[in-house]
Amino acid sequence: MNILYYLQNLPNGPEKGHRTGRVRARGSLDERSILDRMVSRGTGIGRGDMLAILELFTQEIADALADGWAVNTRLARYRPDIKGLFTSTTDPFDRRRHHFRAVLSEGQELKRIMREATGERINVPAPVPHLIQYMDHGSHMPDGPLTPGGTGELTGQGLKYDGANAMEGLFLIHEADSEFIKIRSVSVVTEGRLVFKVPSHLAPGEYILCMRRSYANGANLRAGRLHTTLTVG
Repeated sequence: MNILYYLQNLPNGPEKGHRTGRVRARGSLDERSILDRMVSRGTGIGRGDMLAILELFTQEIADALADGWAVNTRLARYRPDIKGLFTSTTDPFDRRRHHFRAVLSEGQELKRIMREATGERINVPAPVPHLIQYMDHGSHMPDGPLTPGGTGELTGQGLKYDGANAMEGLFLIHEADSEFIKIRSVSVVTEGRLVFKVPSHLAPGEYILCMRRSYANGANLRAGRLHTTLTVG
């Protein structure tokens, strides 16, 4: 399968007519989806064993980074990093102003595979909200559970909308009866991220997460939806 890409104008390019390429993600895969793909290869290794190895591998890398080690794997290179300013040479580490993080870059095997990947050029898509992944803070799981009354986080592209326009915003659609439920408590609204409170009155069942946004000075209202349904209880 090819990587989908399209071209965009580059107004400040070195030469007139130059374009820049943008990749159009097909969607997102979480660990459950990766395990499904691994099982489908027919290796003879059980899903439970795969999950145990994945969890141990993840924990060992995280522990090594938290202990101050840099870690090199075929997939990625990891190293610990620190953020925050110190006011003087004697200023101590303060968790309110400083924190550690992991910095990642391509591993050698991933770099080789990506350099050899093939692409498929597509027409410039009409701008629409592109919902990539939902993270449910109540269950700490992506693209699956939906916790009523909890905090949800959506990542994607083109997510910033006009809260003053009643037609725009983030919605849940109950698959059982097609009821539209607008999410009204949204604390973070950026092009790449929305953080919101999940409505507390949701009935059990499957829900479609979608959002609507206006383009062309409000002339065009377009919608995007998450690639998978979300489940309450």
